[in-house]
Amino acid sequence: MIKLERSLGLLELTLMSIGIILGAGVYVLIGEAAGLSGNALWISFVFAALNIALFLWHQLGHIPPYWMLSLFIYIVFYLSNLKLLKHFFDVIAQLDDELGKFRQILKFIETYPYGDNRNLKALCTPFLEHATSPSRRLQKIKVVSTAIGLRMNPIMALFLNVAFPWDFFFSTLINRYRVEIAEQLPQWLNAWEKLEASISLADFAYLNPDYVFPEFIPDGGNPDQPILTAKELGHPLIPADQKICNDFSLNQSGQAFIVTGSNMSGKSSFLKTIGVNLCLAYAGGPVNAGSFQSALFRIFTCIKINDSIVDGFSFFYTEVKRLKALLDALRANHQMPLVFLIDEIFRGTNNRERLIGSRSYIHNLIGQNGAGLIATHDLELVKLADNVSNITNCHFREKVADGKMVFDYRLRPGPCPTTNALEIMRMEGLPVE
Repeated sequence: MIKLERSLGLLELTLMSIGIILGAGVYVLIGEAAGLSGNALWISFVFAALNIALFLWHQLGHIPPYWMLSLFIYIVFYLSNLKLLKHFFDVIAQLDDELGKFRQILKFIETYPYGDNRNLKALCTPFLEHATSPSRRLQKIKVVSTAIGLRMNPIMALFLNVAFPWDFFFSTLINRYRVEIAEQLPQWLNAWEKLEASISLADFAYLNPDYVFPEFIPDGGNPDQPILTAKELGHPLIPADQKICNDFSLNQSGQAFIVTGSNMSGKSSFLKTIGVNLCLAYAGGPVNAGSFQSALFRIFTCIKINDSIVDGFSFFYTEVKRLKALLDALRANHQMPLVFLIDEIFRGTNNRERLIGSRSYIHNLIGQNGAGLIATHDLELVKLADNVSNITNCHFREKVADGKMVFDYRLRPGPCPTTNALEIMRMEGLPVE
């Protein structure tokens, strides 16, 4: 009777152990984890259950020590998969280390009292959904990382993997959690990027209280209203005590301004001033202006063109490709007009071909689905405005006072009446006849 009770108790213990091991196997296999094959996982759990059963029944005296043979086969199987298991352990260590750097920030975002800040809360929604929140994901990673840490001791590793397929179980969980995080991470990063950008723009507005937020002209508005109007427009990176602000307007699509002026008079800086303020406006930030009204534009610049030794492209060839891309963008069937900013058109070739090419190119720019400015030293190009109504001249100028060049950086209408290249050469001691 006692022997029967002992047998039944041992049978119950055996079945419970096998049930726990196989249940754990089913749990991890339901996740359809990749990396370790399903067969390998099942084999590890079946061997673990078999080892327990054979060992317990041998202790009861019913069978010889077959468990030693099954354990040996299991060890050989384990060692054959050790390299792949180690890969997953390295993955969890890296995940825990990298995600741990953001733990406090993510916790702050999740627990922040949003109150009535509905827009901010909507932006942070990927961090606030309980089922997929970063804190839950990070906690899972931490648990697995701690479990993997237990087997770093060789004796503990031997005990854990003999009694239970420890490494197989947690390597599968590692891969499942990695897949889950890979699905969620793009949403977290996208929300984080938008949050970072919003914080930067808010900080920019706080540091520049004299800047204004732009007003956008709705589609289908007054056709007689300029598509871009800016008063006291300045470049935000120029110190306030050195900055000269200008007024500027683009009246209609299809228009082009030819900006002339001497060296260092402010042509390139003015083009960049328009471009950077448009970018700030469309990003949702304030602009460096007294007032700023704009339609929605695409922005295309040809300002800083570089040659490429690696690709074998000269400066001129790179500029030609860029200007061709601009024409293609203008001719594209797009609902928004394009603002183009071109600095020193065709500067990489000789005077004669530059003038011919510039005239032809500007004729093709006007009348398209866009408007913009072209800065140039070629004073011959200002004559285009005499025959084409959509072309307008404006300029910057300078004067010489007490042997020094003086620039006021004021934008004026019409072609530039002055040049300064020879004067600069002479002032720097170069021979000029």
